[in-house]
Amino acid sequence: MKKLVITAVLTFGVLNLGVSNAAMDPVVEKALQNICHSSATDRLNNFKNVVKSYNLTMKKVANNVVCNGEDIGTFAAEHGAANTANFIRGHQQGHVEVRDLAQAQTAQQPQA
Repeated sequence: MKKLVITAVLTFGVLNLGVSNAAMDPVVEKALQNICHSSATDRLNNFKNVVKSYNLTMKKVANNVVCNGEDIGTFAAEHGAANTANFIRGHQQGHVEVRDLAQAQTAQQPQA
């Protein structure tokens, strides 16, 4: 039940800052506080254990948890937890851009 509640909150709108004043389930709130706190301590094994204790995946945490208005990777980095921040960023889905470099180079060459 705890896993279902936490997963539902994470996927349904933890990122929506507009509902930050709405009441949150105390179990979910405590879980998010623990995850954020452990991310800021640069003890990677502790962070992994906390996330695992709530039956969450690193991908779900890295892409959905917001700590003090920042994504969890940025939050960890700003608190001096470089190892944890790098680990989290490795699990975040980023923007991928595909460019044809050969086409870009020929477009830049002057016409004779």
